[in-house]
Amino acid sequence: MSNPAEITTPENLPAEWIQRYRDEGYLHIPRILTDDEVDQCFVAAEKLIAERESEDWDASVDDHVSEGTVMNWVAGADLHSTALRMLALHPRVTGIAELLTGRTMRMFRSEVVRKPSRKSSVTPPHIDEPYWPWKGGVSMTAWVALVDVPVERGCMSFVPGSNLMSPPPAAEDWAIFETRPELAWRPRVTVPVRAGGCTFHNERVAHMAGANQTDMDRLSLGTVYIDAETRFAPEEGYCEEELGFEPGDLVAGDLYPVVGRAAT
Repeated sequence: MSNPAEITTPENLPAEWIQRYRDEGYLHIPRILTDDEVDQCFVAAEKLIAERESEDWDASVDDHVSEGTVMNWVAGADLHSTALRMLALHPRVTGIAELLTGRTMRMFRSEVVRKPSRKSSVTPPHIDEPYWPWKGGVSMTAWVALVDVPVERGCMSFVPGSNLMSPPPAAEDWAIFETRPELAWRPRVTVPVRAGGCTFHNERVAHMAGANQTDMDRLSLGTVYIDAETRFAPEEGYCEEELGFEPGDLVAGDLYPVVGRAAT
């Protein structure tokens, strides 16, 4: 069944949704892609997962994971697939990212993410900020569902307003319920997403996801967008990618294009 919601664009994005994102740290867009776009990107994502080596989030790399695989992913999706690059740079997605942040943004990275059917573990509560090698500025993730993601397939939950707290004191403190145990007692919002819908979330908002208990893989494209003025600060994160920058350099170049209205 196709996604019945009206497509949201930068032109019809309600002002109250922008404020909600800034207050709560996340926003659910019920539909951002057409059915044809979903089909093209789903096929491309399945092909990429089948053909390229993936990275795993499991107990071998994270002692917060007791068993199973949280998820696996193929990085650089936009570099390996025309359809997925179209999605990572899609004017609906990037235009909304620009409006939500109020900043000129760049695409930093995109990856096909799979939470395997019947085999996945829960995604532990965490925030994204301690991973990234920069300080200050604004960053966010657009997570576009390429299949229906009900609660049983491992949709995400968010702790509204946790993005407004001060950042954790050290790069290792991504496991936010350990760093800030009081957050575990604040209300959480669980957000099922139909195929072609998406969520945007701020790098500081606490979020998590359930296990995939269904017979279908949960497939999505996650794209990170950063403030166009972001500067490289390797001491600030534990991202191990070789970005080719010196400390203090602007994160810019062909791999990190400006998006949204500034790109046209």
